[in-house]
Amino acid sequence: MSLILLVAVTMCVVGCYTIKIGGNAELAPSSEEGTKIAQKRCWYAIWGLVPISDNSTDSLIPGTVKKVRVETKYKVSDFLINIFTGLVTIETFSVEVYEVK
Repeated sequence: MSLILLVAVTMCVVGCYTIKIGGNAELAPSSEEGTKIAQKRCWYAIWGLVPISDNSTDSLIPGTVKKVRVETKYKVSDFLINIFTGLVTIETFSVEVYEVK
C-alpha cells in the first residue's frame, strides 16, 4: 500500500512541461532585472507531456522590444487549479516575460 501511495504522489508532482521561447528579441541572462510586460498560463495534458494550449512566447513579445527575459513559474494559482484538474491529467504552468533595458 505504501508503494502505491508513493507512486501516486510522485506522478502528481512530476511533469515534462515545454515552453517554446520565440520572438524577435534577444534573450537576456536570468541575472538581469526587467519590467514584466506579459504573462500567460499554459495548459498541458498527461501531466505536461502534451501541450493543449499555445505554449509559445511568440505572441507575448512585442516587435518593439529589443531584449527579454522569460521565467516559467509554478504559482499558487497553478497549484490550486492542478489539485482538481490533475485527477484527469490536465496541468497548468505560468510564463512571465520581462523587458530588459
